[in-house]
This record gives sequence, C-alpha cells and structure tokens, in this order.
Amino acid sequence: MIKISKTTSQIIVMMIALSLLCLGISVFFVKDIIMFLIGLLFGSIFSILKIILLEKTLNKAIDMEKSKAINYTRFNYVFRYILTFLVLIIAVYRRDIMDLFGVIIGLILTRPAIYFVNLINKKSI
Repeated sequence: MIKISKTTSQIIVMMIALSLLCLGISVFFVKDIIMFLIGLLFGSIFSILKIILLEKTLNKAIDMEKSKAINYTRFNYVFRYILTFLVLIIAVYRRDIMDLFGVIIGLILTRPAIYFVNLINKKSI
C-alpha cells in the first residue's frame, strides 16, 4: 500500500475533479470524445504517478546528508522528466487510440490542482 500525505491526496482528488471538468467541457469541442478520454486518462494517471514519486523523493531526501540528498533529488527530477517525455512519445505514436491534446491536458493539470488546493487550504485557516 502506498502511504501518501494529506496534501498529496488532496492534490490527487483535485486533479481527478479537474480532469472530469475538462472532460465535461470537451464534450462540446472534441470530435472523438472516447480518444480524448483515453488521452486524458493516460496523462492524468501519469501526473498522479509523478506527484507520488515527488513526495517519495522528498521524504527520502530529508533523511539523507546534504550532498547525497542533492544528487538524489536531481536524479529523480531528471527521471520524472524522462518519464514525461516517454509518455508524450507514446502519445504521439499511438494517436490511433488516444488524443495527444488530452494527454497534454492531463499532464498540465498538476499545476492548477496544486494552486486550487493551496487556495482552499489558505481559506480554511
């Protein structure tokens, strides 16, 4: 079982909500909604995975000495970007089953989700 923090779980829930909102809006603008849905799911699931990997990296780096922590976080930073690149390459080559625009939206939803979670948490204080 993956143990994640309250903030990370809030971000994941917000990302799911924003994905559903994007899906609802896209019904009016996208020709093939099924391909868009598959792309959005692919990008969103990968973004959720990146958030979990980021939390694991930071939690592990806290217990390391400074030089090892810097190298560890840099390696994981590059690793997450390589994974993002691979997801985009897969989306480009598999355009027959998923919409590239949906994948990109799923990948970008992390940042608005973090902003909304921070806004909600600040209002509750």
